[in-house]
Amino acid sequence: MKYLKFATLGLLGIALSITLISYVTKSESKASAASSESNKTESTSSSNTVRLSTLELIPVENREKTIQVPVSGRVVPKNQTQLLAEVQGRILPASCKFKAGQHFKRGEVLLYVDSREFALNLEAQKSAFLNILTGIMPDLKADYPNNYQQWLTYVQAYDSGQPLQPLPETSSEGEKYFITSNQVYNTFYSIKAQEERLNKYTIRAPYAGLVTDAMVDIGGMVSPGQLLGTLISSSDYELEAGVTLEATTNLSVGDKLTFQSNEIAGTWIGEVVRINDIVDPQTQNIPVFFQMQGPSLKSGMYLEGTFATRSYEDVFVIPQAALSRDESVLILEENVIVRKAITPVEYLRDSIIVQGLTESDQLILNQFGTPVEGKKVYQDN
Repeated sequence: MKYLKFATLGLLGIALSITLISYVTKSESKASAASSESNKTESTSSSNTVRLSTLELIPVENREKTIQVPVSGRVVPKNQTQLLAEVQGRILPASCKFKAGQHFKRGEVLLYVDSREFALNLEAQKSAFLNILTGIMPDLKADYPNNYQQWLTYVQAYDSGQPLQPLPETSSEGEKYFITSNQVYNTFYSIKAQEERLNKYTIRAPYAGLVTDAMVDIGGMVSPGQLLGTLISSSDYELEAGVTLEATTNLSVGDKLTFQSNEIAGTWIGEVVRINDIVDPQTQNIPVFFQMQGPSLKSGMYLEGTFATRSYEDVFVIPQAALSRDESVLILEENVIVRKAITPVEYLRDSIIVQGLTESDQLILNQFGTPVEGKKVYQDN
């Protein structure tokens, strides 16, 4: 009897345990189903909305936009000269020290080449010329009395050490042939040529500028064709800039642009003086030359400037990434994301000038991996 009682109680315990386990399992299943349904509903609701805080918005402000084309280049001297000796001799001191970095004025003597020997030989030729003239004076007085006084005045005005004055004009063909046969013209022009050569012993500055390289020293000997040094102008400069073929149609000789440097303060006005007709095959730009002046300008400086080419009315500038392939953008309209078609009018380096947006539009700059048109935008709590 005891065994039967224990067996009965065991069976009742087992049945009770099975019932309890079944109840718990059903409860958990219902809770899981409810949770899954809740998550599904929430996910569905989230897929149709976008939080406002996640959007990068820009209000549209249509304005007039002028296209500015950058222009840059290096400053070079307008004049750069290599001095070459045309005569032979020894270098003598001058008022200007012919050294690198030395400034000089226009017309200032840069170098003297010893010309004493040459000058004495020239005076000897002039003296021989004077002897020719005095030798023909009696014949001139006898055969051509009408023009004798002019020749006499010329001979009396002769001044040693001074350049020869122009010869008197002949009054007849006979007088002309007489003067020619006595070697007057031949000797005269030979002396004038030597006078010109004498001037080359004194080297003067062709413009105000700077000695950038000096190849000779005082006391040194020079020969014809020898390089003496290099000069540059210090007040007049040029800047060569490469400008696109399209942009050059808006430039003309005489146009003025403002340039500035990244190294020092100040601005400089450059005037277009030449526009090349050849396109650089490497850059596909056309060289444009600007003339400029300024005390702080230095040869080799890099300057930058811009000039306006064309203008657009009622346009807005957007980043290139905001424009889709179908030439549309995303905007926020009454808390809904919509796609709007626009018209690109000018592509810049990293942005686009467009038309078609209104002042009430708010441009969305976000990049989405899936379509978002039609989604509502809600404010975060």
